[in-house]
Amino acid sequence: MPRPPAKAQAITNALAARIIEGELAPDSWLPSERRLAAEFDADRSTVRRAVRMLADQGLVVLHPGSGTQVRATGPVRRSAADITRQVGRWRGFHVSAQRSGREPFTRTTVAEVAADALLARWLAVPVGTTVLRRARVQGVAGEPPVQTATTWVIMDVVAQVPVLRQIDTGPGGIYSRLEELGYRVWFEESVTCRLPRPDEQDTLRIGADQPVLTLWRRGYDQDERILEVTHRVVVGDRHELIYRYGQGPA
Repeated sequence: MPRPPAKAQAITNALAARIIEGELAPDSWLPSERRLAAEFDADRSTVRRAVRMLADQGLVVLHPGSGTQVRATGPVRRSAADITRQVGRWRGFHVSAQRSGREPFTRTTVAEVAADALLARWLAVPVGTTVLRRARVQGVAGEPPVQTATTWVIMDVVAQVPVLRQIDTGPGGIYSRLEELGYRVWFEESVTCRLPRPDEQDTLRIGADQPVLTLWRRGYDQDERILEVTHRVVVGDRHELIYRYGQGPA
């Protein structure tokens, strides 16, 4: 993906921040090109390019001849509980997207791969160990992808759950299949932020200066054995992560 002009990217980032933080409310209209050009000391062609990039990110809707409107639906909101329990046929991203009133999609590829040094460390296996990789691109219909999510599963688990080699692993996916076998799966997750790599820019349809969240999640069984590891790369302004802490209501 070509690197956008720095001025256009800066305007895009500034407007995206206003949308995400609620300064520009859902269904409201962006200021005119003339006003934005004056505010950011830019020519109108630069402003026009910045607004198109906002549309590519799924934050605004272009109405030729009328203006640009903030999209009514905000980022997909994901709760930790979306992973730990099945809702209907789904867990995880699909539950979060459907809760926001949108239609989710997932594109999946499955292959056996050898663990490199980084993956071997996360899975606690020797470098070169064969594992099953399930790579997914996920988003909501009519908008750019929200995230990539790649899961690596140790092979003795795959032997117990051969459906993991298929694209469709059945209602609730891998964690429901493990629960059916008596596993009590628990998770730990590490979250960081960085700029996207070129391949991630192409897949997620974002610019080089648009930050992404990177999440590594380990799934353990009741004996604290690592069963699988998932790595997610999430477009920050398309996804909101929600965590709950404490003991809850008495």
